Amino acid sequence: MKTLTTRYGKKLPFDAQRWSLKTSSYTCQIVGEREDDYLLLDANALVTWVPKATIRDNAYEIVGDEVTLSAGVYAKWITSPRLAQSQRRFQELYSAHRELLFANRQLVLSRAEYFLLYPDLLQSGGAYIGGFRYSLGALLEAMEEKAPGVYFEEFAGYRELYLVSLSGSPLSGIHHSLFWSEEQQQFIQINSSQSRLPGGFMAAFRAFKEAVNQGSGGLSFPGEAIEQLLGELGVEV
Repeated sequence: MKTLTTRYGKKLPFDAQRWSLKTSSYTCQIVGEREDDYLLLDANALVTWVPKATIRDNAYEIVGDEVTLSAGVYAKWITSPRLAQSQRRFQELYSAHRELLFANRQLVLSRAEYFLLYPDLLQSGGAYIGGFRYSLGALLEAMEEKAPGVYFEEFAGYRELYLVSLSGSPLSGIHHSLFWSEEQQQFIQINSSQSRLPGGFMAAFRAFKEAVNQGSGGLSFPGEAIEQLLGELGVEV
């Protein structure tokens, strides 16, 4: 069991064996068989059907009930499909339930596997300067701390806003920003035609990045993690 230490000092236990795929051992046990495939049990205790032709064409030797694959074949048949499927599931569920997650951020901040979720929607950037992504936990913790660059006591006629993402131009100052309204418990879009960011786009961008850019790695199974999280919130998925 590892410990994730967040930027603001929260310590969260992290079961890396459960949430991270091992990719250093490519030896699998043959635990089943059908006409054209072997059922392989890998080092992550997961089972996958792999074509017998793949074993045969690559001249992998079966020793007893074990076979060692190459890194490329292991990734193609075992890790990549599983990771892609979990990632798709995660992005779909986050998009559908993100308001619920923001409204219950204390629960998100209670477990490392929730803290380390990286939704595609959580990214910010600008013309000529590129962009960056950040975890759900890093953003929500910065919100809890009312960190400069994230918390806006008053902006564009609203009160109690938290910046979620922004994009724009450091030259013109034009911006398109997404905020979470604590009063309304919903997301609000604000752009430069409504109100300019305090200090200009570049100053706002730097302050926001400083507040949320923790740099921790993500999970191998974000789909399963968000299903567990939504289950704790009483959502059937």
